[in-house]
Amino acid sequence: MKKMLLVVFAAWLWCLSALATDNLRLPDVRSLGMGGNGGAHSALFNPSLLGLQTAKSLRADYYSRYSMKELATLSGGFCYPNRTLPVGLHVASFGYDEYRESLFRLSAGKRLNASWALGIGVQYAVLQSEIFESDITRISTDIGIAFQPVDNLLTGLSIINSPSVSLNDEGIDSKRIGAYLAALDANWYMMNDVLITAGIAHCEETPLSASLGMEYLATDDFHLRAGVRTSPFQPSLGIGYRFNGVMIDAVMIYHPVLGASLGLGLSYSF
Repeated sequence: MKKMLLVVFAAWLWCLSALATDNLRLPDVRSLGMGGNGGAHSALFNPSLLGLQTAKSLRADYYSRYSMKELATLSGGFCYPNRTLPVGLHVASFGYDEYRESLFRLSAGKRLNASWALGIGVQYAVLQSEIFESDITRISTDIGIAFQPVDNLLTGLSIINSPSVSLNDEGIDSKRIGAYLAALDANWYMMNDVLITAGIAHCEETPLSASLGMEYLATDDFHLRAGVRTSPFQPSLGIGYRFNGVMIDAVMIYHPVLGASLGLGLSYSF
């Protein structure tokens, strides 16, 4: 009975606060601290960014919604830039033993010239729950475009989970593990120590949402971040600290009804 109540409660929270958010496709913790503008920061949202990276990178992120472990997302990724075809691998998991969403993703990106980059990603998502007789699966693709007209400005267009197809849905709305999203994001280095980010997004449940954020490089190793996202209004605060080549990121996002969510990220470039 307790397990079933947890399932119902988790589903209720998802319906209330995450209809416009794919639980498996969260920006990394650094991006969440700046309002969640993933399309100009994270190859998980925009595969064309793989073509702009110059170093290999490993990343792991843990994000706990409203301090509930049943609503936590754990994700990790590896990006491998090279001269032939930069590629990336990402995995993610949301939920707990009785309700689990999982994602496996392979992407590739390529710089076309000094200003443009193009990328594509393919992902396989699975929903497992005791209330379904079998697993629900979905395959989808992403398309990403990056445009960098000058060194201090980068814009990114992301079309996420389109097209997509359900392999086995049993009449369940499997779009919860493959929701369509289109986003336009931008990064602007206003000064050497200040990064301004902004973005707008469209999905089926939320016709238009917007975000705005900033990152301030207080020292060579310490970063301060702040941002805000609409639909609903959610401010965020984040920090980042580099130690022995490892970047440690933390974020807190406040929901006006459900309270605070916390995230922690680790990344290493080599």
